[in-house]
Amino acid sequence: MPKFVNKDSLTDTLATAFNLKKKDAAEIITLIFDEMSEALVSEGTVEITGFGKFIIFDRKERMGINPVTKERMPIPATKLPKFKPSQTLKNKCNNRDKDEE
Repeated sequence: MPKFVNKDSLTDTLATAFNLKKKDAAEIITLIFDEMSEALVSEGTVEITGFGKFIIFDRKERMGINPVTKERMPIPATKLPKFKPSQTLKNKCNNRDKDEE
């Protein structure tokens, strides 16, 4: 069965691994995600060695179609976070060691 990870499961893992109260572990997890979000909001990058890199991607304005009226309409430009996995993570996902390639 695939493993499911969310904020609560990360909190449980952190609390167990470091013998912390769940409340303290939850505050640490929240602090980490807040710091990552702040970096992305300020158009910085988040790079986690061995895992990957989060960057802000500028999506250009484009034309779309309103599904109800079938009328063409502009979709405004937006900024989106984008994730690029590290080679280490790619290898883990494909059950390969670094030495094999």
